[in-house]
Amino acid sequence: MASPDEQVLQPPRSEHDAAAETVRDPARIAGILNAITFPPVLVNVALPGVRGLFTSALLQVDIPGGQVLLDALNPDEGHALVAPGSVMHVHAKLKGVQVDFPTRVLEIQSREHLPAYVARTPASVRYHQRRRHFRLRTGQLRDYSIVSLGPEAGELRGRLVDLSAGGLRGAFPRDPGLVPGRIIDGCALTILGEQPFDCGLEFVHVHPSPVTGEIEAGARFLGTDARSRERLQRLLTKLQRQHLRHRIPE
Repeated sequence: MASPDEQVLQPPRSEHDAAAETVRDPARIAGILNAITFPPVLVNVALPGVRGLFTSALLQVDIPGGQVLLDALNPDEGHALVAPGSVMHVHAKLKGVQVDFPTRVLEIQSREHLPAYVARTPASVRYHQRRRHFRLRTGQLRDYSIVSLGPEAGELRGRLVDLSAGGLRGAFPRDPGLVPGRIIDGCALTILGEQPFDCGLEFVHVHPSPVTGEIEAGARFLGTDARSRERLQRLLTKLQRQHLRHRIPE
């Protein structure tokens, strides 16, 4: 059973989240963290309650000592938001696979006149396996497939860009404060004129589109009941068959 501190650090997840593996084996965690450290990979850092992301890098991994060292946050105004005890949610891409882990800052050091953060080695790492679900793309969903966010996000409506049994990607006309790790309950999907699917969403990446200016966000499903999951899977299976028979143009 996780300690209270581990429960605070552990990002929320669904028991039906098939898109990510939670790695708890220390040797595997060490391998993943070392692969992010060298050759160096830029990471995104989310701070709870702060909108937007900061970039950093994992400088050192000390598994026996239970510590990692993170480089200064960029933009540098992020440094004023960090203190010993602060929680950081770190997101990286390792050979095209998303890796996420939370950590808590233990100490702030100064390296070459820039801050660096000694933080706790994560007890677990989320390793997002390559997609195993059939995923519907924009051309197949057409303009009348939408995602409506829950009341806490003003019930903002956006275009459904793509969809699988594990999650979705949507494009919204404005940013209702979406950040990786945020959970919004009371959302609904309307897909190709079908009855709406009710669900919760946990957002895993958020960025502005350089082409349309919309806010594009990827999320995994939370809190869907068995009947809704079965309906969604039946629809995806039907459309996958049509796609394979070339009845739906890309």
